[in-house]
Amino acid sequence: MDLDLFMEKYGFKILLGIMALVILGLFVVPLLGMVELIKRFGLEIGLFMIIIAALYGFIVWRRTSEAYAEAHGKYFYDDKWYKRK
Repeated sequence: MDLDLFMEKYGFKILLGIMALVILGLFVVPLLGMVELIKRFGLEIGLFMIIIAALYGFIVWRRTSEAYAEAHGKYFYDDKWYKRK
């Protein structure tokens, strides 16, 4: 069996398996990190640290990312910005 025939028969199955492993890894690795955090520091402190990290992500990180994107949009992608200045 040559490579073309092999890829025609099994290529999409292999690609689907690789993509499934990547997507599964995106969920499993953070979950394992949270479990390790809770085991290392205890339930109360571990959950508190997870909640603080989530709040930081939703409040601080989002605001800085939006400001960064707005600055790039204004200076790099707006063709008429220098005319309005």
